[in-house]
Amino acid sequence: MKGKQAEGQSRGMSTASSHQIVLVHGRGAKPKQEELITLWTQALRAGLKRDAPKQIKVFDQAEIHMVYYADHLKDFVEEGFNEHLDLDNRRQDLEALAAKEKAKDFRRKFYEAQPGKTPLKEFAMDLSASIGLGAPALRKVLPELQYYWDEDNPWPSSTRTELASLLQGLLAKNHNVLLLSHCLGSVVAWDSLWYLSHQLDQPTDTKRMARWITFGSPLGARAVQKKLAGQDQQGARRYPSVLNAWDNLSAEDDYICHDKSVADDYNPMLEQRMIGDIRDHTIYNLSVRYGRSSPHSSTGYLIHPRMSALIADWLKSKP
Repeated sequence: MKGKQAEGQSRGMSTASSHQIVLVHGRGAKPKQEELITLWTQALRAGLKRDAPKQIKVFDQAEIHMVYYADHLKDFVEEGFNEHLDLDNRRQDLEALAAKEKAKDFRRKFYEAQPGKTPLKEFAMDLSASIGLGAPALRKVLPELQYYWDEDNPWPSSTRTELASLLQGLLAKNHNVLLLSHCLGSVVAWDSLWYLSHQLDQPTDTKRMARWITFGSPLGARAVQKKLAGQDQQGARRYPSVLNAWDNLSAEDDYICHDKSVADDYNPMLEQRMIGDIRDHTIYNLSVRYGRSSPHSSTGYLIHPRMSALIADWLKSKP
């Protein structure tokens, strides 16, 4: 969705803002595009209202875009899925998280009290990776990745092109761009950033993107890294070249990002001065879905104090 502003924002489409937020969702069943944009925007705004209220005005003036591809993942929707119940459950989770009045309410002791909390899935992923079964284990917990990598499917290429073209257009207008990508969306984003850096027709002085924030991302897994765009290249062509900073958030017990560090794996980007900073952040995700702790939930990441601090810092910056 290009140039679409989320529900609840106070300005009209005629008001241009230098701050542009691009959202890329992750795996699994999703609400309709408009509903998902609204949920993500409300979660981000609630976090800022709690931790950085002075930045709310700037946030409300930002233009929000979403690259949406959930319609292509319908084969992976669990049997018995009810989209209306799911949307209500997402809203209830957001309401409960937004009711937490202080950043300290997201500390470990509150996470440990979550209903149904378990480290078993993450432990199984860690064990599989340690004995060389990382790729099979990843395919089991994230089958959408295999579908994304299937060259017979046209949608991954069109989605990458859509995202790369959107970013290129925003950067060409000298906008201050923030890219937020969850789970599978971070793989889509990496490939799109590489495509933008090395294949799209673009002027040589293309402005760099201010910040990329990944959360619940599998980019730390070696099995994923082997499949990323550019991994068959050498030197500078191996990595995207349009980023200023990359922050990666990983939640305790989130098995999709069982390898919680990307800074070590992508350190050559720093060594080759292709990016200014790569930072990892481990958090506690307090989302509860269907009565159980859900540490991979995008809502719990988006409303977390660490995310709010990163967003507030970006909102203060100039293009």
